[in-house]
Amino acid sequence: MKTLHNLSAAHFFKPAYRAKDMPRQYRNAALIKAIVYITFACLIVPAVRAQQDPLYSQYIFNPFIINPAYAGFSRDLTGLASYRVQWAGFDGSPVTLNASGHMALNGNKMGLGLTLLQDEIAANKTTEALVSYGYHIAVNENSRISFGLQAGVVNYRNDFTDLTIDPGDPKFQSRISEMSPTFGAGIIFSSNNLFVSLSVPKMLDGKTTTENEIDIMLYSRQMYGMGAYLITLSHRLKLKPFVMTRLATGAPISSDFGIVLNADDSYTLGLFSRNLHTYGAMMKINLGDMLRVGYIFELPTNKSVGQNYMAHEFMIGIRARLLKFHDITRITDF
Repeated sequence: MKTLHNLSAAHFFKPAYRAKDMPRQYRNAALIKAIVYITFACLIVPAVRAQQDPLYSQYIFNPFIINPAYAGFSRDLTGLASYRVQWAGFDGSPVTLNASGHMALNGNKMGLGLTLLQDEIAANKTTEALVSYGYHIAVNENSRISFGLQAGVVNYRNDFTDLTIDPGDPKFQSRISEMSPTFGAGIIFSSNNLFVSLSVPKMLDGKTTTENEIDIMLYSRQMYGMGAYLITLSHRLKLKPFVMTRLATGAPISSDFGIVLNADDSYTLGLFSRNLHTYGAMMKINLGDMLRVGYIFELPTNKSVGQNYMAHEFMIGIRARLLKFHDITRITDF
């Protein structure tokens, strides 16, 4: 919070000095303050409007899917693939496929990432291709601030020919296939015990007009805030409570909170709840330094939409040492 307190108008109107005349620690501090100011402006100024992002629960294992600042965070080459089915057994239920990868560059000071995603709900299908960039600045020996940007394209497709609909509704009289650019940003503060993330993965609204000149909103912005804290119980056991909140105008605030237990840096079990309407369990196993697999199970209650149907999410990931400064033996708790 000290960084935010120093972001006063007076700071930005101080007499200019040449960078080479400033001690290195002051140059780093000034750079951090400037980037924090710009990033928060990008994150907070756009108003969020609707909840359109695919629903995930594996963000506690893979924060990269909601925050581009995580690109290169793990100081290696990381690749992940996931499959999620929401309301399994329900005709037209949401199904999401996600493949992503990111790699640390420049002595682990920055990273690049790629995300490919397909989300299908009944007659609606969304396909995304996103490139992410992360920049990591050490605050001190045990903490750093990470900034991220991402850009790409999103294709929205709707085909209502297989649906039973009102034939007089002009919004359903034609197929829609719309390609739109997308842009997002995120920021992460992390230390040995604390992880705080804020992101807006897509800042641009996706809009289109049907053949009947009906305006349709395809996608609107959504903000994510996430926090986790690591508690070391012993040299073999670690406990990590976490919370994640989604903000979208026109929809209630959605919050997840839970706790995971890690044993021997290899086995992870956790429990969580979403709005006290859905309850879930998660598990992950690290098979050596390179391979990991995970599974998440969600059980809705009678307060939840789709109360008679469960959700399943599967994940498989790899870590690799591609560059000489990469380190896959290093344990990444966040």
